[in-house]
Amino acid sequence: MYKVMIVDDEPLVRMTMHQMIVWKELDMEIVAEANDGLEALAILQARNDIDILLLDIQMPKMNGIELLGAIQSLDAMKKPIPIILSAYRDFSYVREAFLLGAFDYIVKVDMDEEYMLPVLQKARQKLEKLGASNDSQVIHEEKVGTDKVIAGLLTLDIQSNVMAYARIVSEVCNWLGEINQVAVAVSLSSPAEMTSKKAIKQTIKAEMDSAVFKHIVYDENPNEIFILLTVPQLRSEIMIRERIHAALSLIKTRLEQYMNIRVAMGISDIVDGRKHWQRLMNQARGLVSLSFFEGYDKFFYPESEIKLGKETSADLRIKLKAKSMEIVRLLQQEYEVQWELEFDRSVKLLKEKARWDVHETRLILIDFLWELGALLYTQDVRWGGVFDHCHPFEQLKEFHTFEDTIVWIKQVCSDIYRYIHELSPKTNAPYSIVEKAKEFIHQHYCEELSLNMVSQWVGVSENYLSRLFMKNVGESFVQYLTNLRIEESKRLLKKGYKIIDLSEKIGYVNAEHFSRVFKKVTGVSPKVYKERLGLGTEVKTDRIVEKHCEIGDV
Repeated sequence: MYKVMIVDDEPLVRMTMHQMIVWKELDMEIVAEANDGLEALAILQARNDIDILLLDIQMPKMNGIELLGAIQSLDAMKKPIPIILSAYRDFSYVREAFLLGAFDYIVKVDMDEEYMLPVLQKARQKLEKLGASNDSQVIHEEKVGTDKVIAGLLTLDIQSNVMAYARIVSEVCNWLGEINQVAVAVSLSSPAEMTSKKAIKQTIKAEMDSAVFKHIVYDENPNEIFILLTVPQLRSEIMIRERIHAALSLIKTRLEQYMNIRVAMGISDIVDGRKHWQRLMNQARGLVSLSFFEGYDKFFYPESEIKLGKETSADLRIKLKAKSMEIVRLLQQEYEVQWELEFDRSVKLLKEKARWDVHETRLILIDFLWELGALLYTQDVRWGGVFDHCHPFEQLKEFHTFEDTIVWIKQVCSDIYRYIHELSPKTNAPYSIVEKAKEFIHQHYCEELSLNMVSQWVGVSENYLSRLFMKNVGESFVQYLTNLRIEESKRLLKKGYKIIDLSEKIGYVNAEHFSRVFKKVTGVSPKVYKERLGLGTEVKTDRIVEKHCEIGDV
């Protein structure tokens, strides 16, 4: 008989739970109740035999989320299956509860027998899979030193350390067994911080437990996690793969929904024995590296491997080396479209021929960065003299997909091109980027104008143009545009234009807005400015505009 505990601060809810379900038919019995999280934690520690926890979210002293966190932090205590009860349909509660190991979630307004029975039956099935009510920890807990052992699988040279490797795989096989061994490499779309890494591992472990796989979860680095597992109870490879795929699909869904993390996974062959773990882990890592080309949200099985073509890596590097030198030559020419076309052709060749090897692709891209660095050297400048970001060889490591890497490298080329032809002190070009931008502003200041429109016209990013403006003009784009419009308004006021007619001619939406800006820049209103020019008193409509301006400035 599985033991159930209800934790809810509402006595009526606890009473209803007793009456609503025929617990014996589920092979369950309610053996304990608690009014709040603190009381529940004390009971759980004292009894250590609770199988299912029906847990309210909002309670005094210690709420349901805090209780789940406390349960996870106590290694010695038996972990019951938590089913969350709440009066709220709050997604943040759902997300946090699942990250802390919640099995399912029930909104109290839906709390009736028809709704609750499937949830409880599902929990019973999980307990049955795990073995018995007094032992829900069939799968071996990872012990201190596990990470060190798994790290040895990845780094140890088997040829020169036969005995050491034998000891490592013997220990791993003692944990997991020798039948139907599989390694899975999980690549994360963004680096996991220490706190979220713990939550990610907990999510993976929870699904591995539910699938009744013997497993070890090992976090290799901020972007990669390994799962070593065995499925000894099955013999059909098709069934094994289906079970593994189903579990991994749930992990992928939970990480995306509750942690906003996308993943790609490489799944190794299925083998028996004691000596294959290192090969399986390396195979899984090689498979998941294909996400560099294919992107995330994909599973890569052994049949996904792309075999080498006839063209060797040495031949390809020679071809791309020649193309890199041609791109560098074209960057020194004044026709931007030429280097861009050659760059795109090189990328196409690289993607077609090198996509079987991420490491080789990165080496080719590093070679190209060296060529770009040599070009900068001929301009008497170093990387730091052109870019605000970190050194490009370090930044290259931060990109985890081919497309993102190529977009970034193309931007690097574009920045170098513009430096050579428009920013370098050596250049004799008639117009710099800032001069072109100023020319465009002078032509269109009387229209609705934005930094984005100007940056698109001159062909640089908004941030880049903004920095250049401050550096070369001494004021921001907005300040420059405003001052230009105000100077033009002064010229028109001297010619006798009325205030109410000026806004349309200098790019402001209405006369009131123009008057406020004019006063902010010059210190006086347009009316006062005209009177000081000796041009007489404005007509009534202009006085109305001034009055609106004064009211708006209060």
